[in-house]
Amino acid sequence: MPIYWKKTADVYPDSAWRHDNAFTAFDPDVRFPRFHMETGDETIGNIHLIEGGPQSGHWEWSMTVALSCPRYGRPTSGVEPSRGEAGRHAVEVYRHYLSTRSEQYPRARASRQSRGE
Repeated sequence: MPIYWKKTADVYPDSAWRHDNAFTAFDPDVRFPRFHMETGDETIGNIHLIEGGPQSGHWEWSMTVALSCPRYGRPTSGVEPSRGEAGRHAVEVYRHYLSTRSEQYPRARASRQSRGE
């Protein structure tokens, strides 16, 4: 299953993201190690529309995955003129980041089967 996006307000209903111009990206094909495993797909990044200031109307993006490994030397956030470009950039950086890690993070087959996949 490919990476997909959801409105951030739908993902975090109690947060301050109350508008339709913020989105969170998920990768259903990986499972990263955590102290407390959670159910659901992994959050890998986000984008949102900048409102106000000199970059108003542009889209800010960030890749939010941070695995314990050597430092990743490329930018993990930035600003793009369109929503599509911001989303593509966040996913591109995420995929490159994963390719630089020595360990792979596949989703456990049992997790997928429990969801009926």
